[in-house]
Amino acid sequence: MKVSLRAMAYIALVAAVYVAITLAQYGIGFGAIQFRVAESLNLLAFFNPIFVPAVTLGVFLTNLFSPNGIIDVIFGTLATVIALALIRITKKTTNSLLFAAVWPVVVNAAIIPLVILIPAGGLSAVTFEAYFSFFASVGIGQAVVMAGGYVIFKYLCLNQKNFISRIEGLE
Repeated sequence: MKVSLRAMAYIALVAAVYVAITLAQYGIGFGAIQFRVAESLNLLAFFNPIFVPAVTLGVFLTNLFSPNGIIDVIFGTLATVIALALIRITKKTTNSLLFAAVWPVVVNAAIIPLVILIPAGGLSAVTFEAYFSFFASVGIGQAVVMAGGYVIFKYLCLNQKNFISRIEGLE
């Protein structure tokens, strides 16, 4: 697949915005209660697959600064890749932005507790109670962010047709 210079610029821009937003809110972007506002950018992948590498790159670069170390770089980025793939599948099968917004919540709530618990105390730290506690806290934070992202993108779909047609038309 040939990617235009314009598309590469958008990929770099989205990745940079993700990094900047998350690092600006560092204290609430990596802990037990994660509230990464930049996660709402996941929904860009619903409109155009070119944003899958953009958001993935942003997450990868951001996680290089994670207090959880290399496990966050690997598995945090993997969680994003899985969520974005599910968003693309949702676009093709149901075309439901609301349903697409659920995937980052579910995937991150399932994977990120391990990213937090294992560096803190090894596999022995992954008890049912600890995992469920982090599952809930990460899931709630992610749900709030994705709900906000859904509202923003739904508004753009309904009121800013030019914006949506531009991002859908990138190649």
